[in-house]
Amino acid sequence: MLAKRGKWIILVMMIGVLGLGCAEWEQFSQRVENPNPNDKLSIDRGRALFAAKGCESCHGKVGKGDGPQATTTKLPPTNFTDRGWMITRSDPDLYWAIVRGREKAGMRPFGNELSANETWDLVSFVRSLY
Repeated sequence: MLAKRGKWIILVMMIGVLGLGCAEWEQFSQRVENPNPNDKLSIDRGRALFAAKGCESCHGKVGKGDGPQATTTKLPPTNFTDRGWMITRSDPDLYWAIVRGREKAGMRPFGNELSANETWDLVSFVRSLY
């Protein structure tokens, strides 16, 4: 009986953690804006980071999702030149994906590798591709 109860406690805790992630995202997305949208220097810094952090290996040199490792990922890498997809994503959406990664797609999180400014530079660069 105790083992069964322990499983339920773990399940409830996991649901709470997942829910916290969603709530955390909601708070983040409502209070954050890209400080450098359409800024040429930010876009240039983001372009350099895109290459330096290996984003090109999956997303391709110009962000079409056609990099040399694209066929090895769990899901196809995002095509940042697809205007239809890009206009459905906010800058905070892109920022969050970079910081937290996309585990289902096989993208690692960069939150511990990049400063907030560097992450926004990547967002600005990716946004400039469509």
